[in-house]
Amino acid sequence: MRRMFALAGLAVLATTPAVAAERGFYVGFDAGQYSYDLDEGGLNGSIEGLVEDAGLSIVDGSSETSEDGFTYGIFVGYQVFRFLAVEAAYVDLGDAEYKSRAVVTDGLNTADLSAQVTAESSGPTLSVLGILPIGPAWEVYARAGVYFGSDDVSAQVAVDGVSDAFSDSSSSEELLWGVGVGYTQAQWTLRLDYQQFTDVGDEDATGEADVDRIALAAIFRF
Repeated sequence: MRRMFALAGLAVLATTPAVAAERGFYVGFDAGQYSYDLDEGGLNGSIEGLVEDAGLSIVDGSSETSEDGFTYGIFVGYQVFRFLAVEAAYVDLGDAEYKSRAVVTDGLNTADLSAQVTAESSGPTLSVLGILPIGPAWEVYARAGVYFGSDDVSAQVAVDGVSDAFSDSSSSEELLWGVGVGYTQAQWTLRLDYQQFTDVGDEDATGEADVDRIALAAIFRF
């Protein structure tokens, strides 16, 4: 008997009409992957400039970056009508890391130099979505908005094991844009969302980088 009720319930869910909402509030959560577009060459140039300012020169060196990781966000939105929605969100864009090692010399002696820079960003967003239905359940959309970033950077430099560190913070307002596709079933919508956050950070304090973000979102509509 329980099995019959379970099968009947699945049948009802399967035949529930998939109709996208015309208007109203919704909340959602997303998770996925971010990717920073670090300027490794520019960072190498900054290290070289610091070395030259100290009266040294680089004999040999290498560098590497870590630019990808896990990202998540929570958001609330309002469907103004079928083709337009507005959203407010909080997103965590994770962090990116740059590391370099070099042998430096003053012409007589050599020393091992290492540097590590870590930048991270998170904050609220406000965006507008233009929506194009492609059936009773499917839709594609484009997004444009503003990212209010809280940006932090930390750096550590060591010469022959003697190290020094500093950190800095800044806030910025940057453009974000994106595209995506959604599927609605009853009060739930699943989305695959791509966003790009342009020039994240502060050029003078933390440096700037574009951040790409792709995430899968689940939305509940009231």
